[in-house]
Amino acid sequence: MGLGIVDIVLLVLSLIASAAVGVFYSITGRKSTPLEYLLGGRNMQPLPLALSLMVGTVSAITIMGNAGEMYAYGTQMWLMDLGILMALIIIAKLFIPIMYPLQLVSLYQYVELRFKSRWLRQATVVLQLAGSYIFIGFLLYPPSIALDRMTGFPFFANIIIIGASCTLYSTFGGVKAVVYADSLQSVVMVVGVLAIVIQGAVNLGGLGHIFDIAYHGGRIEFFNMSLDPYQRHSFWLCIILGFFFTLSNNGVNQSQAQRYFSTGSVKNAQRVLYYSAVALVILRFLINLSGLVMYAKYKDCDPIGGKGLDPSAVPVFYVLQELTKIPGLTGLFVAAVYAAVLSSVSTQLNSMTALLWEDFLKVMPVFKNWGDIKVAYLQKAIVFFSGVLGIVLGLAVSQVGRSFLRTVLAINGALSGPLIGLFFVALFVPWVPAKGATIGFVVSIAFNVMVAAGQTTIPKAPYLPMSYDGCSATNTTTTNTTASTLDLGNFTTTTAPLTPTPPEHIPGEWLFGLSYCLNPLWGTLVCLLISVLVSGVTGYNTPEDVDEKLIDPTIWKLFKKSLTVQMKEFYYETILRRQSTRERNDKAKDEGQDTREPLNSFVNTKDKDTKELENDTIGVV
Repeated sequence: MGLGIVDIVLLVLSLIASAAVGVFYSITGRKSTPLEYLLGGRNMQPLPLALSLMVGTVSAITIMGNAGEMYAYGTQMWLMDLGILMALIIIAKLFIPIMYPLQLVSLYQYVELRFKSRWLRQATVVLQLAGSYIFIGFLLYPPSIALDRMTGFPFFANIIIIGASCTLYSTFGGVKAVVYADSLQSVVMVVGVLAIVIQGAVNLGGLGHIFDIAYHGGRIEFFNMSLDPYQRHSFWLCIILGFFFTLSNNGVNQSQAQRYFSTGSVKNAQRVLYYSAVALVILRFLINLSGLVMYAKYKDCDPIGGKGLDPSAVPVFYVLQELTKIPGLTGLFVAAVYAAVLSSVSTQLNSMTALLWEDFLKVMPVFKNWGDIKVAYLQKAIVFFSGVLGIVLGLAVSQVGRSFLRTVLAINGALSGPLIGLFFVALFVPWVPAKGATIGFVVSIAFNVMVAAGQTTIPKAPYLPMSYDGCSATNTTTTNTTASTLDLGNFTTTTAPLTPTPPEHIPGEWLFGLSYCLNPLWGTLVCLLISVLVSGVTGYNTPEDVDEKLIDPTIWKLFKKSLTVQMKEFYYETILRRQSTRERNDKAKDEGQDTREPLNSFVNTKDKDTKELENDTIGVV
């Protein structure tokens, strides 16, 4: 059971099409400027950017992981999509109207503008770059293991093929090649996942019957309204997870922000978010539905239970046992997995190049006098070597096992909350200066990393009940043969025993036992709280310290009317019966006078105010 001629043809055609896009834009854009290479000249259309944004969010891990989640744990996590939609609307309404008019290339330039701290900007960039490079290795390795089983190509060959393909078209074509290749790959991904849904619906008696089977198997759960923060998933926890996941990926992440920076106006940038929301919900719906199809197929003979396999192995079983019956369907699904990896990796390569150039290399004296064409060649070299490094990291990850991958994923998740918190402070808490924001950011990172590390000591939630009643001798033999052929030991995991084990007391369980869905929330709250408290000790900003265009307009109005400013104005105008400092300075500027106060201004002002009060008193008498 493997790829047939039709499957191989479809797979090769999808790879060639992606490469052809890169070649086309390499030829047409060979004299492109750095701005055109990184942002498409800021005149790209919203729809292809939206599709690119969507597939940059949905990786091959999403395709296999979400399907496995529905199979083993049920549909509660489906409610994550509500949080995703809420976050996309907030980004469109609150983030973009402030970020886009600044004409940024690097999103983290905003951090420097707001806090007047280049160090803080570079710290955020270093964290983003480190996470992106590691993420490329993570993106390449696990799908390559699955493709190894489905295609027969060794996993290291898959890593090299995928890594080389997206590196080449990203290098030569720039952002336009990435975006239009992503648009093509989005179609491939939808068709590939749709193949599972349609084929399953036909073989299993329709979608209604599939949902009925899932319901009676305990897989349908949407409204677990419990407020218990120690459970794995609930209605509230999944919405929180989706909300902060999207703020992290689409709001404060260079790879996705670069998409809506590449269009021509604030309105178009918002359209990119709205269009991508529709496309994202449709694709995630199909992926989640495919997991229910797999459960309906294996409801009486679970292929992973008792073998210590991760639920993400289920799609591999299903594809090799079911889709191979119809020529071309396996090729479509494998092409979808390839497309998901290509789109995610190429997005990371393009964004990392923008960060390395804008935040580090551009300010170096050696590049000061370089022309646009020369800089464009340098950017292409950065993309190429970043891709090569990504391939090396993918191969390196394969040598250290899945436990390392879980650790990397936990650390990346731990970093997203503090970064969201930093941007929230910048946008919505103008009282906080650089010192408070920096300390809050660092403390929240340390706290979240500690929590993520502690969570590895907590036993994982058990899978929902599985059945083996339908495993006849023939089925058992077939399943065991398939498992042997697949060598699914690479999918082995310590996650989720079949039945709950007696609870054991674990140090720090009150903290580490909290749902992982809350990790980014804690990072955000800690960053906000510490930033405000530290600023209370070291000193707050006044409106004169912050540029109005960097702050949310509603918050700016409150900031201008803050209690401190009001008391100061009341003191000058009512107690001293004189104009406020700002009014006197404005009047002096209009008259061309020097507004700087002398060193003894406090003494002079005090004497003058005393005399004014005495004269006013004599006048009253």
